[in-house]
Amino acid sequence: MSGSPRDRLSETSVSVNVLAIVMTLLGSVASAPAQNFGMGEGTTFFTIDWERGQHRGKPSVRGYIANHWGLAAATDLRLKVEGLDVAGAVTSTTIDRIPGDVAPGSRAYFEVLAPPAPSYRLSVMTYTWVDGGGGGGGGGGGGGGGM
Repeated sequence: MSGSPRDRLSETSVSVNVLAIVMTLLGSVASAPAQNFGMGEGTTFFTIDWERGQHRGKPSVRGYIANHWGLAAATDLRLKVEGLDVAGAVTSTTIDRIPGDVAPGSRAYFEVLAPPAPSYRLSVMTYTWVDGGGGGGGGGGGGGGGM
């Protein structure tokens, strides 16, 4: 071995840092995301067709969520319903699970109890892709939602 202990320590420190960077990069490439926690790509894969409703005398929003991705069923869907005031500011947030799977090219019915509000904004909060079909709803897709 050549060099002083200080030189060998410096080389070891650089090697460890390079190894940590490589492992971080490989870990991020090798791991596939199971869920989408933002809605960046969710708006590409899903549409929500909804309307105001009443469930046992309480305000709700109800409609269909359609899965437009043709390769996998969506499961563990969580729908976010935001109550908006007349200026468009969020006054309430309700998160509810869509029961069952939504097969590719299919849709599922939902009804979510929500605090009264002048208007609502709905979005898919999270979901997980699974192979094969599921117990979603009828055929076809829905349109965009809004009220």
